[in-house]
Amino acid sequence: MASARFQNFESLNPNTAERRFWEALHDAFEKDQCLAYFRFPIYRPSGSVHRVPDVILLHRSHGLWIFEVKGCGISNVHAIAGAIWTMADWHSEEEQPTAQAEDGMYAIQSRLTERRETRGLLNFHYRVVLPMISSPQWTEKGFDVLPSTSGVIVLQNDLAPAKLRQKIEDGAREHPQRSLSDEQWSLACAALGGPLPSKEPREIPTGTSVQSPVRVIQYMESRLRSLDEQQLKIAYLVPEGPQRIRGLAGTGKTMLFAKRAALMHREHPEWRIAFVFFTRSLYEQILSIIKQFFVELSGDEKSEPDWQNLQVLHAWGAKERKGFYRTVAIRSGNQPMAKHDADRELGVRLSPSQGFRHICDKLEASVLKFPVLYDAIFIDEGQDLPPSFYRIAHHVLADPRRLYWAYDEAQGIGNLTVPRPKEVFGLRSDGFPVIDLGGNKLPDGSRSSPVYPGGARKAESMKACYRTPRQILMAAHAINMGLLREGGALQGVSNKDEWERIGYNIQSGDFSPASVKEGRTVTVTREPTSNPHPIDSTDFPLAEALGSPLTVKTFSSEAEERDWISSQIQEDLRLGFSPWDLLVTGPSGDKEENYFLALQALLKARRIPSVIAGVDTNADVFRREGHVTLSSIFRAKGNESWKVYACRFDYATRPLSWKDESELEKRNEAFVALTRTRLWCVVTGVESKSKVFHELRTVLEQSPHLSFKAFNQQSLKRVNDEELMPAFQ
Repeated sequence: MASARFQNFESLNPNTAERRFWEALHDAFEKDQCLAYFRFPIYRPSGSVHRVPDVILLHRSHGLWIFEVKGCGISNVHAIAGAIWTMADWHSEEEQPTAQAEDGMYAIQSRLTERRETRGLLNFHYRVVLPMISSPQWTEKGFDVLPSTSGVIVLQNDLAPAKLRQKIEDGAREHPQRSLSDEQWSLACAALGGPLPSKEPREIPTGTSVQSPVRVIQYMESRLRSLDEQQLKIAYLVPEGPQRIRGLAGTGKTMLFAKRAALMHREHPEWRIAFVFFTRSLYEQILSIIKQFFVELSGDEKSEPDWQNLQVLHAWGAKERKGFYRTVAIRSGNQPMAKHDADRELGVRLSPSQGFRHICDKLEASVLKFPVLYDAIFIDEGQDLPPSFYRIAHHVLADPRRLYWAYDEAQGIGNLTVPRPKEVFGLRSDGFPVIDLGGNKLPDGSRSSPVYPGGARKAESMKACYRTPRQILMAAHAINMGLLREGGALQGVSNKDEWERIGYNIQSGDFSPASVKEGRTVTVTREPTSNPHPIDSTDFPLAEALGSPLTVKTFSSEAEERDWISSQIQEDLRLGFSPWDLLVTGPSGDKEENYFLALQALLKARRIPSVIAGVDTNADVFRREGHVTLSSIFRAKGNESWKVYACRFDYATRPLSWKDESELEKRNEAFVALTRTRLWCVVTGVESKSKVFHELRTVLEQSPHLSFKAFNQQSLKRVNDEELMPAFQ
């Protein structure tokens, strides 16, 4: 981190003691390498005490500091005896500010010393800050000579930036902070914010080549994963009203919602919370993530969420497992419908998304008054759900309607619309949106705020991709939008601001009418800060072992393709890959199950166990230990692997006539296939059936840049530009 970062997790009211100190701290250290949090929750490993220190300061040269801020005046402090302060005309008769500060310090110290990577890195300090009491007032009462307050009090006179800085530097000098390398400093910052759940890194057998790709996986597993500044706010700030999260694949939307859900459940165990998603194979993954976060927050490995109040629900549901739609339908006095009911009713064979839209539309139309069922609803994979689903969710919420939804436009496999508030929820009788994400004009001529009083933004746009390497993500966007397509782009964003919001920098060209008319070229590249994947750093130490993240291999027939994939998987396993590391998926094609069955037979002949997700496994389970996973794109969505074989990629431009598909939908499927990977993606298919392979090779030739012909909204089949309102600036 090159400079200071100040982050508040609660709103700072004007003229309060906390605000005075927070601003003084900012002025004193804004040019230093430091990290400061206001009211960031810390959970002790014991789980018995929840600490929310007023201010935390992590300074590269001065160590870690905890500040307990009290807004009392000198008249409020009647007497001090040891740790106990007797108060007058105060909200409590006694206070223990030094003990509070010390407890907060030890809570954080426990967090940073329980991990080997950060053990012994930092020195720890605490202070009590009294912005409303001057030094003469404190001295006159004789509080300055008490052993319990000596050296740990910061008074009003100490808040001038130079004075405050000197006071902290003097305190740090008593216990000098060791010099930290860049790596150690990054680890300390990551650990303070709270590391994400991770498995122990795998062991590498003795004699494994230094150029083995498995060493790259171990390197990735060994890194401490943490939340960045934006992710911390999304995870820890609970909006008192609706919120939308828009983000690329791999930006951590599911992880952040899971952490917030666990946090809300621990803080308000009586709340009824629903965590809703569309892909059934994500059941176990989401349950596991929420439980891991809940254990982290409680500090007790045996703790378990109350799954009756915190419900993880498939959007549709099935007879054998409760889902959100089925729950609402039954509680509303309606008979829940299945897909075959929708097929029979309309007299056609519908896709799952088409069927779900029909039954949600029907439920919404049939219920005059929905029951209030939940205090908060999280909707993940929002791009796959119909507008009526959102309105139903809004109806069954108690005030203040905590509806949180996340979506990725590029992953809308079966739904080519995106959930935008005005279009989905409509307007009230006064013309104001039912759901307001900020920036809307109020009757007095002003604009509604894009931020809730607690500091949470009503809409967040996430662009930092942690899962997928830059080269693969750029290829995925190029294919998804059709940027290099002979007939021109099919979908995408057509203005500079929107490109920047998804993590790109326009190096040359523009999307003006003149540029479009003359067919001028636009060149973009992905900003390093938007792709903080370790392999994209200039000093990645295992470049030779990594090789190329993206490989394109084509064949003259599918039989030849399957045979090659099976042989490559055999080679992967010989090199040390685990079957769990590998996934075979791709855009949906004709006779898909037959394709995977034939590939499975080839793997079996090589004595390689494999499972076809949803065929060999329960619909709620995606993987099986010791088996390579073969999966349709619909089940693969939301899952990830170290190495992905994106097979039958020629179907990226070949809509299935019997499914009434469009090329745009197929390119969305291709995007999902490419972005399932965390390290390597091998694209395969029949060369003669599609020109998509030429597009991919062009991406590889241009990397790390991407050049294409300018386009505008009028030329697109689907526009992804956001409403340009203050809430999204």
